[in-house]
Amino acid sequence: MSPEVEKLVNAGKLSRDDGEKLSKLTTGAFCVHKSWGAGRVAEWDLLGDKIVINFEDKAGHAMKLSFAVGSLEVLPDDHLLARRVGDLAGLKALAKSDPVGLVVAALKSHGGKMSLDTLEKFMSPKVLTASEYKSWWTAAKKALKDKRHIVVPAKRTELLVLREEDASPGAAMLLDLVNARDLKAKLAAVSRLMKDIDLVNDPETELKPVFEEISSTVSKSWRLNLKDSLHLLVARDELQDEAKVAELPAGSLTLVELMRENRAQLADAVNGLPAAFLGRVYRVFPQAFPERGWVVESLNHLTRTGGRAVAEIASVLDANDELDVLAEFLKKAVRNRQLSTDLLIWMCKERKGKAESVFDMDLGNAILSALEDDHIAGGPKRTGRLSDAFTEDVGLVPEMVADADADEVRLFGKRILATPVFDGLTRRSLMGRLIKTRPEMQALMDEGSQSTEQMALVVSWESMEHRKLELEDLVKVQIPQNKKDIQIAREYGDLRENFEYKSARQHQAVLLRLQSKYERELRNARGTDFVGVGTESVGIGTVVDLEDVATGEKETHSVLGAWDGNPDKFILSYLSEMAKAIIGKKIGEEADIPTDTAGTRKVRVTGIRAYRTEPPLA
Repeated sequence: MSPEVEKLVNAGKLSRDDGEKLSKLTTGAFCVHKSWGAGRVAEWDLLGDKIVINFEDKAGHAMKLSFAVGSLEVLPDDHLLARRVGDLAGLKALAKSDPVGLVVAALKSHGGKMSLDTLEKFMSPKVLTASEYKSWWTAAKKALKDKRHIVVPAKRTELLVLREEDASPGAAMLLDLVNARDLKAKLAAVSRLMKDIDLVNDPETELKPVFEEISSTVSKSWRLNLKDSLHLLVARDELQDEAKVAELPAGSLTLVELMRENRAQLADAVNGLPAAFLGRVYRVFPQAFPERGWVVESLNHLTRTGGRAVAEIASVLDANDELDVLAEFLKKAVRNRQLSTDLLIWMCKERKGKAESVFDMDLGNAILSALEDDHIAGGPKRTGRLSDAFTEDVGLVPEMVADADADEVRLFGKRILATPVFDGLTRRSLMGRLIKTRPEMQALMDEGSQSTEQMALVVSWESMEHRKLELEDLVKVQIPQNKKDIQIAREYGDLRENFEYKSARQHQAVLLRLQSKYERELRNARGTDFVGVGTESVGIGTVVDLEDVATGEKETHSVLGAWDGNPDKFILSYLSEMAKAIIGKKIGEEADIPTDTAGTRKVRVTGIRAYRTEPPLA
């Protein structure tokens, strides 16, 4: 303690602690005040009870001794603020020549940790102007990438950290993890560790405490913050794979255990995961929820998670030979209009892949319904992503209508023209694509609206029962047998070279698509016994006598339901080209009907009668 200050202490004018502090505030010493910033002691005047400070923006400022002792903090000479006061020119030169060195100096001046906002306050505007600082920090951050003893935060809310330079990377990164204040900070530490995993010499040993710390943290935190806890645990497993560590420490909390414990909240928690982590979560579903419970859980997630999760769930179902279950779920969801925007978009993208069996007109109508509902609820902002997916993919509508029934396509086209979701130009564009694929729609679209009854598929009761039996055989015999064939073929070895497996999977796609076709047709079918039909003109349920105009040859055909066609028995499906040519004709009228050689021949209607006048015997 200074002799002069000692006298003041002995006289009772200062406490001993204040005397010790005042002794350090000698002329030339650096100090900082909360309001006035950094400065340097210019003069001591103990007799006058004052001390004079040259602050950076307030030179020659006099302060009473007691006030100075209570409000000033003494700075060491190597503190960044002291250097800014005492050697600003040198500090500016250092900023240009050695940005890393300047960052290290700033961190040492701040206890080894500081926010990016604090660093900016240190530097700007005294050392660098605001515009200079931005470019300087960009260059400094680039240079800091190779400096393992400095942790550069990925987010501005995280801290810039100075590590011990002689510490091993594993030890230093573990320290970062342990010192992290919350789950997000620990997750950031794991991410940095994963990037620098090549610097860990002995992963089995050095990462063991890292894994233990994560397991302990998640065990304590998952009840309060499941989303971040799940994220951290998945990141740990990714780190284990990246470091090629064979096993986690004994007693570590596993992803399977966490998922089982939180089954009801899992879908919401998964929504917060990065896309890269979703696959890992869904791949362990079969282990987490055994005895096919995982299938139910996966399907539950399909309608509750985001678009990125949809693809991963479908991939897991596909990899476990559950594509038929996925197809059945999607078909029901389409019919019940329970599909999310993400799922609808995914089905469009996967129309030649995992969603092939359910890519049809039902899906097209489901998309239009979803767009119209969103349009009513919130206007264009709500319809954006799905509308873009539907309108910007030029192949979507053509592929959707290519093999569809003409009546279904007509109704679909009318919905496109009537919906308020699209503007006029978009409607014309969509209809142009539709008509290019189905040219007959140009004429059909001008015929006016048709009733719901006309849109139904007319079939005989006999053919309807036959189609139901075909569908039952598909669902109960062919598809299950195909699934067994897939599982058997999987056991043959490498799937890339496994012909039996590829063939069985291709056959599965055919069967599932046929199942969808039969189900859709049966939903739209209207059964009839053809009793009581009119005979003024040729129609469904009539027998028609024809005469070839050129040769005079006579022939008789029955025009029946959509599935009744049998050329050997001279029965025409009303959807056949020949039936379409003669339907509506009256006795004496002529029609051009197709021939086997792709030409036409002219026939005359000579007789029309009812196919059945009484209901068939039961």
